[in-house]
Amino acid sequence: MTEAVRPSGPAVPSIRSLWNAYKALDAGASNSEEDEDKLARRRQLWMNLSESLGTRQLLLNLQSGRPVLILRPPPDLVNFSRPRWPIECEVISDIIQHIEWEPPDPEPFYKPSGHELTPIPSGDERGKMVYCTDFAPKHLYFTCSCVGGSRDSTRSTTTLVKPSDVTLEFESRFESGNLQKAVQVGDYDYELTLRTDMYTEKHTQWFYFRVRNMKAGVTYRFTITNLMKRSSLYSQGMRPLLYSERAAKENRVGWQRTGSDIRYYRKCSQNIAEKNDAAISLYSLTWTLQFPYDSDTCYLAHCYPYTYSRLQRYLKQISSNPAVASYCKVWILCQSLAGNAVYVITITSRGTSQGDVRNRKAVVVTARVHPGETNGSWMMEGFLDFLLGDSDDAKVLRDNFIFKVVPMLNPDGVVVGNYRCSLTGRDLNRNYKTLLKDSFPCVWHTRNMVE
Repeated sequence: MTEAVRPSGPAVPSIRSLWNAYKALDAGASNSEEDEDKLARRRQLWMNLSESLGTRQLLLNLQSGRPVLILRPPPDLVNFSRPRWPIECEVISDIIQHIEWEPPDPEPFYKPSGHELTPIPSGDERGKMVYCTDFAPKHLYFTCSCVGGSRDSTRSTTTLVKPSDVTLEFESRFESGNLQKAVQVGDYDYELTLRTDMYTEKHTQWFYFRVRNMKAGVTYRFTITNLMKRSSLYSQGMRPLLYSERAAKENRVGWQRTGSDIRYYRKCSQNIAEKNDAAISLYSLTWTLQFPYDSDTCYLAHCYPYTYSRLQRYLKQISSNPAVASYCKVWILCQSLAGNAVYVITITSRGTSQGDVRNRKAVVVTARVHPGETNGSWMMEGFLDFLLGDSDDAKVLRDNFIFKVVPMLNPDGVVVGNYRCSLTGRDLNRNYKTLLKDSFPCVWHTRNMVE
C-alpha cells in the first residue's frame, strides 16, 4: 500500500514555485480558444513538477486537487490474487480453463436458407425451469466485495437434472459467465435468459455458460430471449462458439464456431419499463447444434472468452521471464471498485542515459473498457507478444518509445460477466472526464497517468 509523504529538502522551493504556476492556470477565466494552450502548459508544468523531485522513489499525484507525493510501489508488491466479486454473487469453486489452439481461418460462416424458424416464446408457465440463479442484487448499487463472492451457500440456484434424465445441466456461476435462467420448452429445446449488467436493467449481448448431460447426434435448439441490440453479426453469418472438454483433451481442439438454423430477430412481445412506461424492444437469437460426444462438458459463448484470471496468468508469465525484465515492468495502476488490481505495463529499453529515456515519446495503449468485447484482450495479448519479442521492429520501437499498456480497464465487469458496464452500472467509455475518482478509479487513474 502506498503512503503519502511530505516533501522536504532543497526540492521544496522549486516544487512550490511550479505548483503556484500550475494553480494560476486554473485561477482565471478561459474560453475555448485558450483551452488547448492551457492544457499544453499544464502538462509541461506537471512534467517539470515530477522532474523536480530528483528521485524515482516518489510519485507526484493529485488528491482533491492538491499535489501529494506517494511512494512508488516496489515490483514485489504486484500481486496476482484471486478475483474479487460483489458480495451477492454466487460463485462455484470450479476453475475454468480452456486450451489454446488455432481455429480455422477464415472461420466458417452460416449461410441462411431463408427457412429458419422463429420460435414463439413459451415462458416459465408452459416450460420447465431447469436452471435459475438469483442474480438479483441485494442492493441497487455496489456495496462491497470479497474473494469468491457470496459467503452463503448456492442453494438459490435451481437445477432439476437427474442422472437418468436427458435434460441438459446448465451452469454459469464462474468468471465471465452470465446465464440467469434456462427453461426447457421441448425435449431438446431451451429458452435462455441472460443476466443484465449488474446494477442495471440493460446491456445483454455477451453470453457464456456451461452445459452437461447431453447426447451426441441429437439436435438441440437454444433461444436467447432478452438481447437488446437492434442489429447483430448473427444476421450476417456469425455463429456461436462451442468448446468441448473431451475434444480438447483427446484431439487438442479448442473453441470453434458451430450452429445451424441461426436467426436473430425482434421479439413480438415487449417489456414495459416501470419507471418511464417506455417500451423496450427485445431481440432473440436462436440456433441449433449437435454435441460431438455423450455426457461431455461443453461451453457456449458469444465470442472467445478472455477472463481476468487469464490476464493474470499471462502477466505473471512475462513478469517472471528474465529475458524481458530489462525492458518490461508490470505495475499496479490502481484498484478497481471491487478491489481488483488494474495493471499497467511499462515497456522501453534502458537507453544510453537517463536523458535518452526521458526524451522518448510515450505511447499509451488500453483495452477491455467494455467487458463483452473479448476480442480486444486477444488483440492486446498479440500486441504484447510482438512488442516483447526479439524482432528488429520490436527492438526499434522499444529503443525509441515508452509504452504504457493497460491491458484490462474494466476487470470488475469482466469478472462478473457484464457486457458493457463497470460495477457503477455505467459505461466507463463515457466517463473519462469524470472527477469521481472513487467511483471510476480505472479511467481516472489512466487519464491521470496520461496527463
